[in-house]
Amino acid sequence: MRSKGLFLLSLLILGFVSNAQLETDADFKRTVYKNEFTAGVMFHSRGYGLNVRRMYYRTGYRKAGFEIDMVNIRHPKEVKYPNRNFLNTTQNFVYGKLNSLFSIRTGFTSERILIDKTDQGTISINWLVSGGASFGLLKPVYLQILSDDGGTPRLLTERYDPAVHDYQEIYGQAPFFTGISETKLVPGAYLKSGLSFDYNFLDDKVATLEVGGLVDYFFGEVPIMHDTKNYQIWWQIYLTFNIGTKWN
Repeated sequence: MRSKGLFLLSLLILGFVSNAQLETDADFKRTVYKNEFTAGVMFHSRGYGLNVRRMYYRTGYRKAGFEIDMVNIRHPKEVKYPNRNFLNTTQNFVYGKLNSLFSIRTGFTSERILIDKTDQGTISINWLVSGGASFGLLKPVYLQILSDDGGTPRLLTERYDPAVHDYQEIYGQAPFFTGISETKLVPGAYLKSGLSFDYNFLDDKVATLEVGGLVDYFFGEVPIMHDTKNYQIWWQIYLTFNIGTKWN
C-alpha cells in the first residue's frame, strides 16, 4: 500500500511543477480550441468501466472540466468457479460473496500539456489530476439454490447467506438484476492522477491512451466478501482509452 501511495504522490508532484503557457511550441500551426468532449472504456486493477469528460481550454497548454466514471470494483479474493457437483451445468459464481460493488465517480479534472505535438501524426503527453465524490452502490448477491424439499428437486432464488447456504447446494448465480432494488449507497471520495498520450492525427479530434493510479475512499468498510478482510480504501492502477472531439 505504501508503494502505491508513493506512486500516486509522485504523479501529483510532477503535475504541479509544470507552468501554464499562453502559446504552444508546435512546429505546425495548431489551433487552440475552447471545448472538448471525450468518452471511453477504463480497465483497472479491480475491474472495468466507462469514463466521460467535458473539458474547457483555459490556455494553449491547460484545460479543466468535469468527469464521470462508472465502474465495478472487485474484492481481491473474488474467484469465479462452477460447482462440480452439477456436472458443469451450473453458472459460475463467487463463493462467499455477499455484495457486488459499483462506483459512480463525479469530479473535477485539471489537465495540462507536458510535451506538445511537434507535427501532425506525433504524440503529445498530458498530465491530469482528478478528484471528487465516489458514490458506491452495494448490490446484494442472489444465488440459485437447489432444493429437494418434498422429494422433487427445484431451483430457488435466494439472497446469499453464509450461515444458511452450503457450497454443495449452490447451483449458480442468479440473474444480475435480481435484488437490485435492495442496493445501498456507500458515499466516499476519490483521487486520480495519470499521464495521457494523445495520438490522433486530426487536430480537432481526440484519441488518447491514459495510464495512472487512483484511490477510492468510502466512509466505512465495504462488505463484499464473507469471512475475509473487507476494505474502506481501494487502491487501483488504471488504463483508459478515450476518443472525442474539440470545437470553438
